[in-house]
Amino acid sequence: MLKQTAINDHQTWVAVTAPKNEDFTALATQYQIPKRFVAHVRNGKGRARFDYDYECDCGLFVFKVIAPQTTKQIEQVKTTPLGILLVGETLITVVHGNNDRVMDALKTVIQGPDMRGVHEQTLIMLVMAAMFELNEDYFDRINDLDNLRQKLEKYKTRPSNDQITQLSEVSKSMIYLKAAASGNLIAARQLQAIASSSDYAIALTKDERYWLRNLQEEFDQAREIAQVNGEIVQQVTDAYSNLLDNSLNTTMWILTVWSLALAVPPIISGFYGMNVKLPLVGGWWDWPLTIALSVVPVSVMLGYLRHRHVLSAKNL
Repeated sequence: MLKQTAINDHQTWVAVTAPKNEDFTALATQYQIPKRFVAHVRNGKGRARFDYDYECDCGLFVFKVIAPQTTKQIEQVKTTPLGILLVGETLITVVHGNNDRVMDALKTVIQGPDMRGVHEQTLIMLVMAAMFELNEDYFDRINDLDNLRQKLEKYKTRPSNDQITQLSEVSKSMIYLKAAASGNLIAARQLQAIASSSDYAIALTKDERYWLRNLQEEFDQAREIAQVNGEIVQQVTDAYSNLLDNSLNTTMWILTVWSLALAVPPIISGFYGMNVKLPLVGGWWDWPLTIALSVVPVSVMLGYLRHRHVLSAKNL
């Protein structure tokens, strides 16, 4: 759906929400958007980028923003691309799906009051202001994941299956956030590189360069925080793995000790089940004797293992 709104007397905002094929066709024909730019904003899984077409004087931004939460599981975080096109004095935003958070942020920045300390409000500055607003979602979501990670660290004896699953999702979400923040940083650096090149007819004002530097710092900070928290989550994951391995080793060792202990009685009783002549057979003491012959070797073996501190509580 395309919705056109006047920003001021000479600037226009075209909001494309949950776009369909006819919406992309209208962008290509009505606003003379290059086909490769339309292909980039159409891709719902495209990477972050900035590109510029000097023939049609059209700029393309693709940023990764936090996707709306569809479940109650805060450990699952996804990102979605936000496409932004600059054609003359027209700002076109392409939002996949019904992302109310992104639309509210765009309305707040674009339809809000003029930015303080800015001599002239340009479309590029509106784009960077919107990304400042949307980048705060990265910090909020990282904090939520970090709080969940702190709760998962508190377990009694060993982590449960639900805790292991949640921690795995937290680890994957941190990786996704780091990758998305890194892509946004690359897109901002591409804008700076293209603006600094004499091959393109695009130049940034003093205010735009200032905002661009701050935006790069914000993206870089989001990436670094996601990386640091991801490393902490990995350490907790390693601790989980060590505990599970130790628990498995303890279980296998107990089973091994019991298998050794239970292997002796069948050997002793097996002799009495054979058709061979054995000493001390035929009296009332046969049954107590077989029990004694079974218990004594088992007791000796367990005593030897305890003497070697193999059966101590520390090892078990």
